[in-house]
Amino acid sequence: MKVGIVGDATRTVAWEKHLRPHGIVSEVNLVPTIKDLDEVDACLILDDSTSNLDALLETVQNGYNCFLIAKQPTDVLKLERIHRATKESGVKVQFSHWPSLAPATQWMMDVMHRPQLLHFTRYVNRSSLVDPINEFRNLWIDELGLCIKWIDTGIHHIEAQSVYLDQNNPISIHLFLRFDNGSTASIVIYASSQETVHQRLACNKIEVLDCNVPSQTIRRGRLNEGAHLFFGKQAFDPAQAAEKAALLFLKSIQLNSEPAYSSYDAIQLAQQIQKVEQRLTLFS
Repeated sequence: MKVGIVGDATRTVAWEKHLRPHGIVSEVNLVPTIKDLDEVDACLILDDSTSNLDALLETVQNGYNCFLIAKQPTDVLKLERIHRATKESGVKVQFSHWPSLAPATQWMMDVMHRPQLLHFTRYVNRSSLVDPINEFRNLWIDELGLCIKWIDTGIHHIEAQSVYLDQNNPISIHLFLRFDNGSTASIVIYASSQETVHQRLACNKIEVLDCNVPSQTIRRGRLNEGAHLFFGKQAFDPAQAAEKAALLFLKSIQLNSEPAYSSYDAIQLAQQIQKVEQRLTLFS
């Protein structure tokens, strides 16, 4: 499979290293712009600009399978146009929603298809936020996207509450979601913590999964024959996240299957972001 990587030279070289180990990849072409793409079976687009969805749409319309590596887009109308274009041209599009693409998450979603309860907690040190407003927003968007992707059913109700010291100083946000199948999800982000904590907890009537996100380690709890709660452990290498995400994309092309985080997933998240922000505005 021939793969093109579009973007800044430094970043494209780094992504080339993620692709080279895979036998599925026969050739990698690094180009600065989409117009420089040759005949390839797939392309990775490294573009954080405000026009990246326009570039993605053009690339899809030209018949390229695309993996957009950028911050999660939130423009519903543009995403819907991209989704329609993928159906018309028969190509695959994957978005880099890292919480969903991470190896630990992929394993958890395979093990527990429909959690009854999700509880995500993220505490960050304020000094780590260079752009507090946008970075704080991205934090809860990432967790919300995983909840929607994992439970994979309609959302019956959303509650949202945030606290800012002033317009430029976000402190915390709490989101609560109840899904049509009865499952619930809770997200807590605290942006002024002394310690860094990032935990994802998933439960159903059979087992509990407790993920330490930074280390990508998971405690899996189940009842043994004596009805005692027994925990096993799974560990994944965080450094392999990008490589595994690229491989998921290439496999979806090869097997003609749905990408791990598709344009449909991106639309669902963007629509719910709008609803959350409406709730936040209502109670601010």
